[in-house]
Amino acid sequence: MPLVVELQELTVPWIHQHKVQVSVLRTDLIDPLISGNKFYKLKYNLASATAGGHKTLLSFGGAWSNHLHALSAAGQRHGFQTIGVVRGTAPAVLNACLADAVAHGMQLHFVTREEYRGKHSPEFMAGLHQRFGDFYAIPEGGANLAGIRGCQEILSEARASRFSQILLACGTGTTMAGLVTALSIPILGIQVLKGAGYLQQQLQALLALHGMQARAPWQVIDDRHRGGYGKVDAELLAFTERLSDESGILFEPVYTGKVMMALQELISVGHFPPGAHLLVIHGGGIQGLRGFK
Repeated sequence: MPLVVELQELTVPWIHQHKVQVSVLRTDLIDPLISGNKFYKLKYNLASATAGGHKTLLSFGGAWSNHLHALSAAGQRHGFQTIGVVRGTAPAVLNACLADAVAHGMQLHFVTREEYRGKHSPEFMAGLHQRFGDFYAIPEGGANLAGIRGCQEILSEARASRFSQILLACGTGTTMAGLVTALSIPILGIQVLKGAGYLQQQLQALLALHGMQARAPWQVIDDRHRGGYGKVDAELLAFTERLSDESGILFEPVYTGKVMMALQELISVGHFPPGAHLLVIHGGGIQGLRGFK
């Protein structure tokens, strides 16, 4: 039976004064630990690992990785050992995200940033296999075919047809790849990493690698990242906190908060016609809010 995710209308003054409507797809409410787009990205990776007889899952991420956090919980729940290859040196005291991962049974393996940049090389992967033995590897952010397949299920065509456009935060491009290959309505990605043109190239490369074609018209805005991935300034943080208070929906500033701030700017300059009904995909990641306390 398909998972039906709650839709919630966003009722704040800066939306209604411009005569548009905004709804939020609450994928953040799917599961207390495996929520947001991580639920979809892991779904078929877990199935593939099970089908292949693997007992251990290994993946990659930073010190506040929503992906590693969700993977550790999924591994514990479904009987997998998990290994997280973490970018950067091991801290004297683990942050809340990594402490959770360890509590879920994940083994952490810290590598330098230089080593991390080469994580896709055969030599690096061979070293990991030599150290840890057999494992099922999941790319950072779940950016593989199994992850895309899962993200194709975020929203059905029938449910999407009521909206003028879909907006979402984009890091690896996996969620957007799933949506543009499953739906036909326009999709707007807000890039959360620094780098002009990066996400367009990443998305095109993902589709080409897996022989997939976009059905939906899509566009990327790559200048609303507020300084880069994980970069949060005082204005963004204040906006996100205020929006959470006004709407009753908890947003975080690294992903969906940047989408909402970009949306406010776009609405204010008349980017969307009056009467437009927009849908924002809430990507989850609320556990990361602890890093800003």
